[in-house]
Amino acid sequence: MHVGICPVRISFAGGGTDLPEYYDHYGGCVIGTTINKFTYVIIHPRTDKTFQSFSPDFQKHAKPVKLNKIEIEDGTEISSAIIKYLNYKNGLDAILCSDVPAGSGLGASSSLAVNLINTLNFINNKKLNSTEIAETAFKIERNILNWPMGKQDEYLTATGGLQFFEFKQNKVISKKINISKKTKSELEKNLLLFFVGNTRKSSSILKKQIKKTQEKNQKTLNALHSVKHLAESLYDSLNNSDITKFGELLDAGWTAKKNFSTNVSNIKIDLIYDYALKNGAIGGKITGAGGGGHFILYCNENKQKSLIEKLEKKGLTHIPFSFYDKKPKVINLANFVG
Repeated sequence: MHVGICPVRISFAGGGTDLPEYYDHYGGCVIGTTINKFTYVIIHPRTDKTFQSFSPDFQKHAKPVKLNKIEIEDGTEISSAIIKYLNYKNGLDAILCSDVPAGSGLGASSSLAVNLINTLNFINNKKLNSTEIAETAFKIERNILNWPMGKQDEYLTATGGLQFFEFKQNKVISKKINISKKTKSELEKNLLLFFVGNTRKSSSILKKQIKKTQEKNQKTLNALHSVKHLAESLYDSLNNSDITKFGELLDAGWTAKKNFSTNVSNIKIDLIYDYALKNGAIGGKITGAGGGGHFILYCNENKQKSLIEKLEKKGLTHIPFSFYDKKPKVINLANFVG
């Protein structure tokens, strides 16, 4: 039996420009990091050439079926689509689960896809690199599952760590961030993560964004251009170990992101954000496509205790976290037996 472990991510700036509808024409870029919250894939071999899948997060179970007769069903679609696409030949039980709720804006679905692909390739002794894993996951999610999504989640979770990616029509470029350990530690300490308390389906939000992008809606395009430039500015600042404007850039990015489409934010989210700014936060944003999930806020350490207490009274849940710099890994439990 094998266990795959893969981090989820927080995107700081540039989200939306990683969609091909945008970067094919204008080029995109994203800066983000993986954190110490994970998805898990448990693979148990079977001898009867059938496939069975469990998704505790969705309380779904796909009953055993012959490998050549797998159907893609809601709740277990990630595992089913990947097994079919990879043309996996051996029987198995697959359990997929996560530390974070589905639809909470931390890229758990893509992390699971990356995780399963990495785990199956490990079992088959195939040595795919991070780019190949990320591209395979994106192809399955976008072209087979028809999820309206970009590439940042796959690349961030497959690579691990604090990363800057440029997205172009035919390639993705990773640029190293030369931030000092001291500054990176300070940045980590100044960030707070809160669960708003509701999840959402990002597909409806992203479909509207894609439609507006394809129609060349000027308000949407201007917002996307803005967040791309902010991601570049954030990269330059971090590359010089300067986080003095990090909170302000998050705030500017969130303001621009709300112009992607009308359902990125709502009255509840706006009220929470304004309240956070009045009580110590310098800037922040909803992670992921928007509409709900998690808030990432930049707040100096001396004001964090008060802000946490006040937001918890508003019904938010503080989620302690730290940066995680490693790639997905696979553990062979046979090595721990006996």
